[in-house]
Amino acid sequence: MVFFPSLAPAIALRYNEAMPDPSARLGRALRFLALALLALHLAAPLLPEEKAWGLWPITYFAPWLRWLLAIVCGTLILWPSPLLRLLRSFSGPRRALAYLIPLAAFPLLYLGRIVHTRWGDAYILTKGIPHPDHRLTYTWKAPLDVYLHARLWVLGNRLWGWADAMPTYWLTSCLAGAVFLFVLVRLSDLLGRDRTEKGLIFGFVASLGLVQFFFGYVENYVLMTAAILAYFYLALRSLRGEIGLAWPATALALAHALHPSSLILLPSLLCLAWRRRSPGFVRIFLAIAVPYVLIGGGTVALMTAGGHGLGTLFTTDSPGGGDARWLVPLWRTGTRWEHYTMFSWAHLLDFLNEQMLVAPTVLLSLALVALLAWRQVRAAMDTESRFLLIASAFYLIFTWVWNPDYGGRRDWDLFAPAYLPTTLLLAYLLPRAMPNRNELARASVALVVVSLLHTAAWVYSNTRPWEWPV
Repeated sequence: MVFFPSLAPAIALRYNEAMPDPSARLGRALRFLALALLALHLAAPLLPEEKAWGLWPITYFAPWLRWLLAIVCGTLILWPSPLLRLLRSFSGPRRALAYLIPLAAFPLLYLGRIVHTRWGDAYILTKGIPHPDHRLTYTWKAPLDVYLHARLWVLGNRLWGWADAMPTYWLTSCLAGAVFLFVLVRLSDLLGRDRTEKGLIFGFVASLGLVQFFFGYVENYVLMTAAILAYFYLALRSLRGEIGLAWPATALALAHALHPSSLILLPSLLCLAWRRRSPGFVRIFLAIAVPYVLIGGGTVALMTAGGHGLGTLFTTDSPGGGDARWLVPLWRTGTRWEHYTMFSWAHLLDFLNEQMLVAPTVLLSLALVALLAWRQVRAAMDTESRFLLIASAFYLIFTWVWNPDYGGRRDWDLFAPAYLPTTLLLAYLLPRAMPNRNELARASVALVVVSLLHTAAWVYSNTRPWEWPV
């Protein structure tokens, strides 16, 4: 039983001893990965959409534009020096960036907003919130999120005559994007030890496919994702002793109230509490219990006042969707809401497409870092990286075992936040695995440009009209 877990590190160590320059070989491998992903995107039109939906957004670009962008990206991957010189010449005030970037991004987010209700529960939300007979305001599936949007729609309907709830989600989504970018700049400044690392962290996260959430996206995961990023920022500051444990606990409790899928991050909060146990267990317990009781109790009171008390949590609003079944079935499907079994090829294909849609470079890059720079990775495993590793592991397990009612493609947004901690883990470990700053910068540019190309296509595809089939 001990042999198999130790086999991969042993192979990695033997390989590392044979090739003593981790920065050069890892840099070459990551640039090759970026080129391979670029080629895969160019081949996407040749693949069936239902089997390669994670790559399919690139097909919304005209062929000439697709090839032009691919040539530009390929050039930057192979010869990034001009871009690196341009980036290094920038010497703007770092503190101002935390305010300038969100302010500049807000109108761009709004201009690129989604125009359809194809994904997840978007159609139900836009039509259910203003429904004249059964107005959607209270639900345990996203208690605070739905309530806030419902109340905002009432205001918008009264002032501007909003017929449905779509303008409500457009507004809150873009505002959440501005908050997300503000926190991301601060987080990059916190974790990055120099300008290269700060740019790496910002680029890795800002180019993820989940930023589609902030282009007017209509669903219940948008505000939660911004709260989750704030949780990681506050948790890392708490690990460094800069702030108390109550701050990240409050951010995570708020994320739970917005959407209960964020409960999967609770083990990481307990890990954080264990690392901060030196003030005493009573103080640590209170630092977590007080915000959880206040926010949790307030949510229960709000729901009860709206006629959706705890009783509905286990009946009409029970987790698990249409069939109230939480997990992907092990051996056979039993309802129309179950699309495959746990160890089927269809399940694996959806899992891989989800990664390709949201974070095409992240898990493969982490695998290369572990394989080609294991010695450096092992030396870099400190409290902060272990915290991010625990958060990543639990969230990735969640994406594998939880049953997506509509299937992986329409439920892509449920699993998208899982790639926040994994991306932060990659951004944390990669600079420590590549001590050569020039190699690190070149590899980072390669990964970011291919990710940006993919995400630009993904966002653009959602600005194109789409109608529900009759």
